[in-house]
Amino acid sequence: MKLNFRFLLTLLALAGCMASVHAATFDDFNDGIDDGWTRYNPVPGTYSFPKESGSVAYKMASPWGSLLSPGRIGSINMKEPAHTKFHVEADLLNWTYNWGEDIGLLARMQEPVPSHFLPKGYALILRNDKNGDPASRRLMIVKSLGGIIPPIFLTGEQGRWMKPAPDPSGDYRLKFWSEDGFLWGQIIDKSTGAAIMMWDGAKYKDRISAAEDGVYPSGRSGLIAYVHIVRRKAEGVSPTFDNFYSGTEAPPATPNRLPRQP
Repeated sequence: MKLNFRFLLTLLALAGCMASVHAATFDDFNDGIDDGWTRYNPVPGTYSFPKESGSVAYKMASPWGSLLSPGRIGSINMKEPAHTKFHVEADLLNWTYNWGEDIGLLARMQEPVPSHFLPKGYALILRNDKNGDPASRRLMIVKSLGGIIPPIFLTGEQGRWMKPAPDPSGDYRLKFWSEDGFLWGQIIDKSTGAAIMMWDGAKYKDRISAAEDGVYPSGRSGLIAYVHIVRRKAEGVSPTFDNFYSGTEAPPATPNRLPRQP
């Protein structure tokens, strides 16, 4: 009986290890396919695998759309179960110079995914606004209620006056995670490895945060881009992502357990 009990404990331990392994996703898109992803493409747009910054990447492009149906495109990670605690990262290697675009990471996205406007869930968004002026770019944590309701900004004045301001010619890493009752977001300049500093109305910080509101306790991760200004016909979105990671903890090779800002 003791032998069987120990054997059972061993099996449970192995099952736990396997569950931990399968609870995380990494995709570098080098195979040129997006198997394991569900495309969110209501306008519709296009998906491609260009070579960017020396490797194969993942590009999503949507036209400007219309006032009733703004351009929007995304890709939902179906390779792992829905998470409560989450940590999502991806390289952002390029995007259009157009203004009126929001691009970034999804977390706790709800199912089924609607075809009208945006999915329900939280997102870490890099906003390009006001005629492409770099000084107007900001990082935001938003909550989407779905339907035609615009996303709700949860981070207030945080994420403004980024120094240096991200530019489409550079390479960046977006990080979005939950911890200690808050949602957290960062953008890292890959050329230096340093977090971009952002003004919160009082001082510069290396991250933004929003208190958990309990609306979406769990859900899926993914990539998203959408148009929030459709006054000019030429506008659209076309971000290029790479090296996507999603799990319940930070990836071992790139931990972001940085000292908490006072």
